[in-house]
Amino acid sequence: MSSKNLVDYIIVGSGAAGAALAHRLGSNPQNRVLVIEAGESDRHQRYLMPARFTQASTDPQHQHRHASQLFGAGRMDQRPTGCLMEGSTTPSGLIWGRGAEADYEAWEAVGATGWNWSRFLEAFTEIERHALDATTSPVGGAARPAEAVGPQGATAELWLDALARQGIDAVADLNGSPDQAAYVPHPMSTGVPKRKARALLRGCARRRNVRVRPHCTARRILFEGTTAIGVEAQTSRGTVRLMARREVILCAGTMGSPLLLERSGVGDPEVLTTAGVHLVAESQAVGANLRQRRGAALTLRFNGVPDHGREPVPPIVGPRSRFRPVLRRAAVSAGGAAVLAVANSGHGTSSPDMELLFTPVMEHDGLNSGAVGATAVTVAFYPRSPTSIGSVHITGPTLADPPRLVPGYLSTDHDNELTLAAFARTREILATEPFASTMTEVIPGPEVADTRDTLRYVMEHGFTRKHEVGTCALGADGAVDEELRVRGTHRLRVADASVMPVLTTGDTEAASLAVGWIAGDILRNANTRSR
Repeated sequence: MSSKNLVDYIIVGSGAAGAALAHRLGSNPQNRVLVIEAGESDRHQRYLMPARFTQASTDPQHQHRHASQLFGAGRMDQRPTGCLMEGSTTPSGLIWGRGAEADYEAWEAVGATGWNWSRFLEAFTEIERHALDATTSPVGGAARPAEAVGPQGATAELWLDALARQGIDAVADLNGSPDQAAYVPHPMSTGVPKRKARALLRGCARRRNVRVRPHCTARRILFEGTTAIGVEAQTSRGTVRLMARREVILCAGTMGSPLLLERSGVGDPEVLTTAGVHLVAESQAVGANLRQRRGAALTLRFNGVPDHGREPVPPIVGPRSRFRPVLRRAAVSAGGAAVLAVANSGHGTSSPDMELLFTPVMEHDGLNSGAVGATAVTVAFYPRSPTSIGSVHITGPTLADPPRLVPGYLSTDHDNELTLAAFARTREILATEPFASTMTEVIPGPEVADTRDTLRYVMEHGFTRKHEVGTCALGADGAVDEELRVRGTHRLRVADASVMPVLTTGDTEAASLAVGWIAGDILRNANTRSR
């Protein structure tokens, strides 16, 4: 066997978690680390500029697309997940949000011993220091507000004004600030967006002991009994066997990791038997507990208000507007959103339970197509912590067999009620003067108002924000234990968003990077104990 195909660690996937893990393991020059990635380089301009966020997020050449089970009057989602370097973190429109302390304490409450806020705060601080080239820790562990930027457009400031009149004030950075709004905190470096996963992966790939191999798709994990010894992968030159002296770590994401485990014989025996896969280790939890958000967007046509330019600003937003000093750095462009706000929907909780995304472009699902005109914006909302659960499982033994994705959207009373409250709260803010006088809602329009029509609109024309977690969850009954070892196997771990037992209130990029970072610490400690 070629020495290139025999290493200490094989990491499957170069997304947020995989990049952080490779950085941590590669910092020890004695470790030989191989990162395999199904996709290719992300150096194309579409992946570097936030204005290309939508294009990058939907590019069929660089996305795995999983069709879901029918739901909502015959609707079927084509779920994209990243298939190139840095995975789904690649588009530069993504938002850096840590989530709240209570989010991580909830992990420990469901049996993920040791996975608490103090552990994540340490990881976040280290990631921000390394990836942002900082020389000192942020004060009090807070994220660096200088990383937040935003387009200086008239409509964005009108939106901030409307939020403020509803008690949601503008701040420089949302990390750690409830019930507030800010221009989205895209990482910046020398005026060009800089992704944290990219910074970590590029840094460790320059090390002689770390190799990143693109166009290399994991087909299955190789076992001796229940011990993982390597990965069988598909490349442009055919099938290769890659062997690991120490461990195999899956960082293939919430969709990729459980499907790879099942193709390799780890999972629910009934699922594997139906798919024609030999059982290696039983785990009912693999592919279950799929947690994801379901939101919807409202498209608005503005009347007489410039949308995309920085000036002129209407008299309603004067040169001394209190929102201008919030951020002083010039914007490159809008990405996935221009303004992010966290708010309380009024659904029986005192803490923020929904997010609002303001984007100075039109985005819709084809409903009322062409009715908007050139000057339009989108306001999207989604509940932060849904309780509905879905699943994803294989249907056959090969990569060509399509998975069975059951989304489970709005399958609990809690989620239905929270969605209705969030929709109503969004419209309440939209009705705030003087913002209300400048706009007309065209999608979905005032005819969508009652409970039945609102839920139908969210189901049939809503969106899922690539925030899936939970399909290889931590916990007493989860697929992995507190050290991320796959139960029933040896020398095999999972370290990505799939291990998160529940969603955090932030976006999943930050938490995924932290999971990979913590996994690196776990593996280094395990190696120390084994000596």
